[in-house]
Amino acid sequence: MKDDARSWPSQEASVLLRFQPVFTAQGQVHEYAVLGRCRPSLWNSLRPSRGTAGLAAGVAFFKRFNASIDLSFEHALDVNASGSLAERLCVELGIGLVNEKIWVNKQACHDDIAPLTVAASSVTFTLPLSGRLAKRADILARYPDFVPRLRARLEPGGAHGVASEYGILRAEGLQVQIPPGLSADRPLQGRFFTLMERAWSANLQVVASGVDDIRDFAWMRLHSDLLFRGAAMSAPLSADCLDAWLQADSSAWRSFRACTTRFAG
Repeated sequence: MKDDARSWPSQEASVLLRFQPVFTAQGQVHEYAVLGRCRPSLWNSLRPSRGTAGLAAGVAFFKRFNASIDLSFEHALDVNASGSLAERLCVELGIGLVNEKIWVNKQACHDDIAPLTVAASSVTFTLPLSGRLAKRADILARYPDFVPRLRARLEPGGAHGVASEYGILRAEGLQVQIPPGLSADRPLQGRFFTLMERAWSANLQVVASGVDDIRDFAWMRLHSDLLFRGAAMSAPLSADCLDAWLQADSSAWRSFRACTTRFAG
C-alpha cells in the first residue's frame, strides 16, 4: 500500500493545543499564550520538533479569524551560544523573518503547503534571561524565586547597519512566576516590589505568570501596569473552546473579560 505523505494528519491536528489568556489588571485580554505539544505517534520522528509544531499550529489556528490576534510563545533558547540570538531562535524553531512577517512553516518541504506567515509585531517570544538581550539581565537574575524570563520580538534589522535575514531580537518585557501566597508574605512582597522597579526602569513591561490564587491577583492588580496570566483568571482553553468564542466575533477578541471588579478591595 502506498503511503502518501499528504494523507498524514495536518501539523495543527498533530498538536495538542491550549491557549491561556493574558489579561490586563482591568480583566481585558492582552494576548494569548500558545501552549502546544505533539500528540503521541509512531511517526514522531517524521514530525517537526515540539517547539516548531506548537508555534506553527498556534499561528494556523489564529489565521482563521478576521483579526490580527496577539500571541506569545515560550522557548528555551540557548542564549549562551555564540552567534546571533535572532538567527539561533529562527533555526531552532524553523522560522524565518520576511520583511515584517514571520514565516512559521519555513521547514515545510511539500510543494502543496503554502507559506504560513504572521506579523512579527503580533508574536512575543518568552526566552531565558540574557545580557545580550537586556542590559540589566544580570540584576534581574538575582530573583530566582520569581523565575524571571525576557519577552522579546523579532524585528527587521542587523548589525553595523547591515540587514540580516533573521532580523534582531528586541527585549520588550519580563515574565515572572508568582510564588503562591505572595499576598500574605511581606518579605517576598518586598523582593517583588524591587524586581518590578528594576524591570520598569529597564522599560520592560511585566507579566505576572502562574497567578493561581485569587488573593494574590487581588493584591497585585492594584498595580495597573502589570499583565496577568494564571488559573485565577482563566485556565488554559482548548482549541475548541477558544474557537467557539472567536467565531462569534474575532474582530473584537479583546472584548473577553475576566471578572475582576469584586476583587478590588
